[in-house]
Amino acid sequence: MSKISIDIENVKNNLINIGYEICDCNEKENNGKNWQLKFSNSGAIVTIYDTNNKRNSVVNGKADEKERKQLKEIVDGLKCKELNIDPLNRKIVELINKKQETFFCDYKEKYYEKKDDLLHDILCLSNNTENCEAYIIVGVTDNHEVVGIEEKLISNNLFDFLKGKKFAGDHMPDVEVKNLFYLYHDIGVIICKKSKNVPFFLTERYKSVPEHRIFTRVGDTNTPKNSSASYCDIEKLWQIHFG
Repeated sequence: MSKISIDIENVKNNLINIGYEICDCNEKENNGKNWQLKFSNSGAIVTIYDTNNKRNSVVNGKADEKERKQLKEIVDGLKCKELNIDPLNRKIVELINKKQETFFCDYKEKYYEKKDDLLHDILCLSNNTENCEAYIIVGVTDNHEVVGIEEKLISNNLFDFLKGKKFAGDHMPDVEVKNLFYLYHDIGVIICKKSKNVPFFLTERYKSVPEHRIFTRVGDTNTPKNSSASYCDIEKLWQIHFG
């Protein structure tokens, strides 16, 4: 059996990317090489062994059972290069740590029970007047507490849902789904990509979302479903469209 090549710096960097703040890393030679990691924002203590055993990392310290189990899976995956942390993860962690919603960032504690609410939020964020990439982050409460999600988001489900709606000019919002981490929690992110096809709006009503109504997001507030974006904001969106 070939020896596992452990890139401890890669493990550390990826733990940082998912939100762990490493305050100590001790390399030891006790019955073989191992590294012990401690964190300033978690009571967990992680020990990574330089052996051929892929699943022998240990998580101790003042961490609850859920964090121990989840963090061990993450560390084992990073150790043997079976887990890849998405480059976006660090940016999302930084946004969550700011503890505020913005015109390009909205938090949801749970995934949507009502699809019309999902559609409305996507329209609002996709039509932000700065025309920048925007994020719906699922697994974070309105008080900015990260609670995580039980089931990962499925990209095809969202794409199929949007594809069945009638958008002006057949321009559908360009969205992408990613499943990321915040510490040991699973979180989901719906990315609403910047586009020159703004403003996106329906030509056929879908439940509570009316047709021929342009929505946007100002600060941390979406245009209500029974209203419309301001004349000034609509003008900005059409200026982006016509370039």
